[in-house]
Amino acid sequence: MPTDIASLFYQLQGIGFYEFILPFLLVFTITFAILEKVKIFGERDSKPRTNINAVVALIIGLFFVNNFIIISRLNYFLPKISLFIIVLVMTLVLFGILGANVNKGLGPIGFLVGAVISIIFIYWSLAPTLDLEFLVPYWVQIYWPTLLVAAIILIIIFAVVGGGRQSGSLGDTAEKWEKLIFGNRD
Repeated sequence: MPTDIASLFYQLQGIGFYEFILPFLLVFTITFAILEKVKIFGERDSKPRTNINAVVALIIGLFFVNNFIIISRLNYFLPKISLFIIVLVMTLVLFGILGANVNKGLGPIGFLVGAVISIIFIYWSLAPTLDLEFLVPYWVQIYWPTLLVAAIILIIIFAVVGGGRQSGSLGDTAEKWEKLIFGNRD
């Protein structure tokens, strides 16, 4: 009998809860939800065939749990994606605090930045498990902090110089950048 929370988690880890039960439940739930939504096995009385969907999802989940390599990669990948989801939600909270209307979506620049950040996070999550390290040149791996600072400085210079060529006040330029990043508030 576990006496504290840490020993409870160690005991769950010892019986294979994280290696087998949680991945099985994840794959089963996602597969079952997709089969229910797509209705690939047809309908009966305008409802999906839940019994067939459950059996197929069960079989796919059991096959998935049988492959230890995929499970180890999933157990390595999911905590990083969970971190990305937390960062994404906090970013949306920050946008809400700053007054952006996230219900109407972001502007083109905000969408582009979000897409690039998403691709970077997914690459960061998958690279060690899929041996994708070779896709990045060695000099980028060594000098990435310097390259990041240089990119930020170039973006700031572009924003200042690009805003100075247009006619209008600084307030107009700020409104244009706000529309590009956050979209229209209307």
